[in-house]
Amino acid sequence: MDKTYQKLEDFLDGNLIGKEMSIFLSEKEMDEELARELNLRLEVNQLIKDKGFFELRNKLDIQRTDSNVNSSFMSIRKDLLKTWHLAAASFSLILVVGGLWYILSNKPYSTEKLVSKYYKPAHPILQIRTVDINNEDALAQAFKYYKENDFNNALKFFNSLENQITARFYSGVCYIELEQFDQAIESFSYVINDNDNLFVEQADWYLGLIYLMDNQKNRAIEQFEKISKEDSFYASQASEILKYLN
Repeated sequence: MDKTYQKLEDFLDGNLIGKEMSIFLSEKEMDEELARELNLRLEVNQLIKDKGFFELRNKLDIQRTDSNVNSSFMSIRKDLLKTWHLAAASFSLILVVGGLWYILSNKPYSTEKLVSKYYKPAHPILQIRTVDINNEDALAQAFKYYKENDFNNALKFFNSLENQITARFYSGVCYIELEQFDQAIESFSYVINDNDNLFVEQADWYLGLIYLMDNQKNRAIEQFEKISKEDSFYASQASEILKYLN
């Protein structure tokens, strides 16, 4: 196991503190594969804690009897109940030999669960450089409030910058956090229509998530289909969401 994934194990075991914790969280934000692995581990952990897991176990027992799966399957299932670490490793195997995928794939994802799985607010820009010193001060103040999750005050400063692209993008995130979806759509649409900036892909992605949050399923499907067909960082995630929506 490489050092990064050893850190993942240490994080899950509660062994990372201070600087080590900060480094790991930074690596997770930069490494999509690591983030996915962490999410899988956390979901399996929750699955084991959840009383619904025992209902799932009973379904697996019935399926095991019907399909005459050999005794090694029982060993895997028993180990699964002992420790969530082994559960994370054996979960994919159970999907194959036990037919668990059929059970899970027929359980619909709620909109809330999809949003919880795929949405997170954009990280603030760490360094701000502008020609206008007044704009620089306004952005710095906006990001100060943004990092404190004080989105109302952050918006006051972002909106004071009128049509500055960075401010418009982050104002959209603030509006999402405040559940003001019409204003969020307006902010992200402005960024997308400008087209000549670094935030277009993210704005497209957030627009699809807003439609999910606002129960506009058809528009969400249309938006994620668009993203999935593009050379976008979010193309694979958009395709995953579409599997749940279609």
